Order: sequence, then C-alpha cells, then structure tokens
Amino acid sequence: MKSNDLKGFVVNPLCVHSTKNFDLRKVKNDNKDSEAIARLAKYQDIKVSMIPEPQILALRMMTREYYAVADMLTEMKNRLCTDLYLLFPGFLGVFSGPFGKTALSVLRSYPSPSALREADTDDLTLLISKTSRKSSEWASNKVALLRDCAQLASSMPSEFSLLDTKIKFHIDGIEHMQASLNGIEAQIHKMIDSKEFPVEARRNVELLDDIPGVGFLTAATLIAEIGDFSLFKSPKAFTAFFGLDPSVNQSGKFNGDRNKISKRGTRIGRRILFTIAMASIRTTRNGKEINPVLREFYTSKCVNKKKKVALVAVMHKLLHYIFAVLRDQEPFVIKRPEDHQTWRATKPQPAVA
Repeated sequence: MKSNDLKGFVVNPLCVHSTKNFDLRKVKNDNKDSEAIARLAKYQDIKVSMIPEPQILALRMMTREYYAVADMLTEMKNRLCTDLYLLFPGFLGVFSGPFGKTALSVLRSYPSPSALREADTDDLTLLISKTSRKSSEWASNKVALLRDCAQLASSMPSEFSLLDTKIKFHIDGIEHMQASLNGIEAQIHKMIDSKEFPVEARRNVELLDDIPGVGFLTAATLIAEIGDFSLFKSPKAFTAFFGLDPSVNQSGKFNGDRNKISKRGTRIGRRILFTIAMASIRTTRNGKEINPVLREFYTSKCVNKKKKVALVAVMHKLLHYIFAVLRDQEPFVIKRPEDHQTWRATKPQPAVA
C-alpha cells in the first residue's frame, strides 16, 4: 500500500465490535463483518494509522515473541514445581532455586526418589560439586538433604516413580525455551546494532537503557512499542497510548471516584512499565536504592493507597520520565521534585515570535 501511495487504516477490533448492536438481529458472518467495517470507516472519525518503519516493526515482532516464549517458560516451570511437590517432597527446598543448573542436572540424572536412593554417593557428590563449582563438603551436605527427601518420598505410591519421564519432559522443555530466549535476545542485539536500523531509534534505546531500573531488553521493547515518538505531542497522549489514563464514570451531578486505568493501550508496554516500576522501587543487597526519588514517592503513596495503586502511580511517573528523555534527547538524571522545580525556574524560556 505504501509503495502505491495508499493510506492505511488500522481499526481497533473493539471499535468494530461495538457496531454489532446497530442491528437487533443476531447475525455473525463475513458479509455482516465487512459491512460493519465499511460503515465504521465511512461514517466515523477514523484516523490514518502510522505504520512504523520495517526495522521497528521487525523489532516489535521479536520482542513480543520473547515475552511469549517467556510466558511459556514460566508455565513449564510451574508444572515442574507441581510435579516435584507431589512426586518429590522436599526437593524444592534443597537448592536455592529449583531451576538452577545444579538442580536440573540432578533431576536429569536422577528424576525419581527411587533413583536417588539407589545412586552412588560419590557420583552424586561429584555431580553436584562439578556443576555448582563449590566444595565437596558443600556438595556432601546437599547429598544428605537429597537422601532425606528421597527417604521421605518412599511412603508415596510406587506407581508415582513411573512418572520420571514427565519430569524429564519438563526439564527438556525448560532448557529448550531458555535457549530460545537467549537466541531471541541475541537477535535483538544484532538487529539494533545493524546498519539498517534507524540511528534515532538506536539512540533512543541507549537513552532509555541509562535510566535506573531499565535494561537493554526493556528499552528495546519500549522503543518497538512506541514506534514514531514524534507523534506524541504531550505526556497525556503518551500515557493514554500505554493505557494508563484513568477511565471516566460521570453522569449528571455524579462523578465516580473509584475509576480504574483504561487499559486501552499496548499490553506489552504496560507489562514492561510494571517491571521497570518494580525494579525502580527496590533496593540492592547492600541496601542501596535503585531510584531514591521513586522509592520515596511510592512509600508516600502507600500511606493511604493500596500497594498496586501506588505502583500504577510510579508507572505513570516513569512515563513522564521517558517522555522527557525522548523529547529532550538527553540522558536521565535523578532529581528530587524541589530540585526539578528550581531547574525549571532557571531554565531559559523559548522566545515567542
């Protein structure tokens, strides 16, 4: 369409679906759907959609695929946890994480309590020590804990031991999906570093990557979802694009005060903002705050708001940060509100023609 100088329209399915009640008859077929879309395009205010550049569109497809695979990986891990809870009680508490390299290698070699009870102690100790790169003494302690778990599972029905194939299947799936995630992330790096990728978009990824709590993958996902930033004229429009604008419930003299966010924007974008918000309000192991300003803001909101409501407020403030960084094309600098107000007061104003 672009090569033939034709304008493209991308209509939200929610808008098309809302026209189904124009006719009282309950009819759903291709003819009616086509007629509804044509009527919507003719009589409603449908705006021309700005299709992003092919490189940005490809990046969007790759980042969305990454999170789709990540969701499948989480589902597979949950299934493995459920099976271990039933078939191998106590195993989940032996290692710091049931999906670490050491835990998975033990499960792959000894997928059932009976196999673990019959395992040679020296072989099992060597496997744990070699995989974890820790001392033999540490590995021996883990072997003792595993023996206790295997003994505890001896009271389970003997038929359960035949389900070791299921555990192996889950382990294969977890390792395969993890390898897929690593491959997708490497491809995303390659796409952004390529000469064909827009220079401005690459610069925007680097700017967002400098914000505390934002990583390379989240920065790339945000840029892929945003597309052409020049289309957003204000932070308010930017917030609405992510679906964080409040819904409105008003009639006559009534004004609803328990309104939720609209969620009419990019779902992946909101997911990324939630991740960034969670990272921004946390502290490191040494007690250092990732973003002291946002953490203080979140704590103040939690005084009289629910935690998730306060977290949405943090997401909203993060969008203003991102908008300012992309608008000014300057690296992010943590400033307290009073310092920011002082900076704005001393900032030279543009001359009015």
